[in-house]
Amino acid sequence: MSLAAVRHLSSLLARANVFTQNVGLLWSSLEKLRRKKLSTTSIATSTTTSSATTSSSSRSTAVSVDSDAKVVKVTSPTTQKIVKVNKYRRPSHPTSVPLSKLFSTNFPLSITDLFDDYSYRENPHKFQHDLLATLPFYPDPDASGRLALVITTHLSSGYDINEFVIYPPSFQNKLDAELLELYDKCNHLIMVHGYGGGLGFFLKNFGPIALEDNWVVHAIDLLGYGCSSRPKFTADSLDAVEDFFHDSMKEWLHLRRLDISPQNNLFMAHSMGAYLMATYGIRKDPNFCKKLLMVSPGAVIKHRKQVPVPGYFAKLWEQNISPFTLVRKAGPLGSKLVSMWSSRRFANLPENEAALLHKYAYGIFQGPGSGEYMLNYLLAPGADARHPLIERGIHKLRCKLLWCYGQEDWMDKKGGELCSRIINSLSGDPTKSTTCEIENAGHHIYLDNIDEFNKWVVGEMKNF
Repeated sequence: MSLAAVRHLSSLLARANVFTQNVGLLWSSLEKLRRKKLSTTSIATSTTTSSATTSSSSRSTAVSVDSDAKVVKVTSPTTQKIVKVNKYRRPSHPTSVPLSKLFSTNFPLSITDLFDDYSYRENPHKFQHDLLATLPFYPDPDASGRLALVITTHLSSGYDINEFVIYPPSFQNKLDAELLELYDKCNHLIMVHGYGGGLGFFLKNFGPIALEDNWVVHAIDLLGYGCSSRPKFTADSLDAVEDFFHDSMKEWLHLRRLDISPQNNLFMAHSMGAYLMATYGIRKDPNFCKKLLMVSPGAVIKHRKQVPVPGYFAKLWEQNISPFTLVRKAGPLGSKLVSMWSSRRFANLPENEAALLHKYAYGIFQGPGSGEYMLNYLLAPGADARHPLIERGIHKLRCKLLWCYGQEDWMDKKGGELCSRIINSLSGDPTKSTTCEIENAGHHIYLDNIDEFNKWVVGEMKNF
C-alpha cells in the first residue's frame, strides 16, 4: 500500500472517534497474518481442520413446539455427553447454604496454586490473556484469517471498557479506507455477561460463533466488572444504578461506531446483563439493535413462590454486602474459596480450560468492588425482582426479542412468555417477541449445553 494511501486512511480514522485507538492493533495483526500467510504451519492447519471437522460432524437436532406455552424445545443426541459429568452442578437460586454448613464444604485447590494465583491478584489482565490464548485466533490470527484483539475503549468519564473483538477473515488485506467501510457494513454480535461475570465466561462460545464472514463479534465487560474500570459505586437509587451502566454503554456504542447502523446489531445478553440491556432500550434508546437475545434474563417478574433463604444471608443482602467481599478479605485463601464454585461450574470442560477459567474467575471476583453493588437495588434476597421488567414498559423496545431459557433454569420462563404476550399484543406483530428452551441446561445455558447454545446463536446470526 502506498504512503499516500496510508496517510489517507490515517486521516479518515482520526475522524472516527475511538476506532482510531484500536485500528493500529488491527493493522499490525493483519500485517502479521500477511507475513505468515506463506509459512502457515501444519499445526495451525490441523487445528483449523479439527475445528471444522467438529463443527461439520454435529449431529442432527430435533425441534419441537409446544403450542400452548409457545416454547421451542431444542434437543440433540450429543447433549448427554456434555452435561453428565462428575461434580458438574447447575446453578440454583442464590440463597447460599445454612451457616453451619458453609465452611464444611470442600474447597479443592493446592496451597501452591492458591499462592500463585494470589501473586497475580492485581493483574486480572494476565488471567484474561492466558484464558483467551487457548483460542486459535488469539493473540495471533488462525489459518482461516480470523483474528481477535483485546481492546480498551476510553470513555469521557476517564473510565475504560474492556472488550474482546473477533474480526472475520474478510478483514485481511483491507489496509485502506475499505477497512472502516467494511466495519460499518458488517453485522455485529455484542455479547454481554451477567452479574459478577466477565467476557471470559463465553470462552467456549467464541470459536463456533465467530465463523460467519460478515460478522464482527464483540464481548465486553460492563463498567465495574471484569477488566473494565471499577469506579467507586455511589449510586443510591434505581435511576442512578441504571445510569451507571446505561451511560457507559451508550458512549461505548458511539465510540465503537455501533450506533451508526443499529439495524446491524444483534445483542446477546445473559441474566442481569439482559435486564440491563432491556432497560437500556426502554430508558435510553429503543432502536439500539435489530434483535435482543435475552438469555435466562433476571428480574423479569416477581417470584410466584417465595424462595427460602438463610437469615444471615438475607441480612447481608439487605445491607448490600457483596458476596465477593469474602474473597477479597481472605487474602491468599481467596482463590481456594472461589475453587468451591469453579470446581463444579467448569467441571464439564477440559482440565486446562477449567483451571484457566478458575484463575480468571478469581482474578475478576477479587478485584475492587464496583458494579456488583447494583444487586440489592434490582433484586431482593433470593433474587426476587424489586422492579420487574414486565412492569417497566418492555413494549417500548422497537427491536425483536427472543427469550431463551434452560430446561432446568431457575429463572421463571413464565416471565418471557408473559412479556412476549404484552409486546406482541401491543405491537400487533405476533412474531416480535418469542421464547425458546434449550434442554439439558440451567441458568448458565452457554456453559451447561455448549453445543446447542452455540448452534442456537449461529442460527440467529444466519437468519438475521
